[in-house]
Amino acid sequence: MTTDEHIQVAMKKFPKAKRIAVENFCWSAPDDKFANRVNLGEDTRMYSWNSHTVNAIEYVLGKEGKIQ
Repeated sequence: MTTDEHIQVAMKKFPKAKRIAVENFCWSAPDDKFANRVNLGEDTRMYSWNSHTVNAIEYVLGKEGKIQ
């Protein structure tokens, strides 16, 4: 599956997720699993993302093997 397809599935699983945040984070995520985990934590605090948004991002990155 492509990143776009994973995002579509994640948005259905987590309907309260902020789509723009999920798309932007996932499309720009490097292959560095540790960096993605750190960046996700920092962005979550900075932007006050809700749990659905965080879970959707984790879902997509997990499917792509980009998060630990």
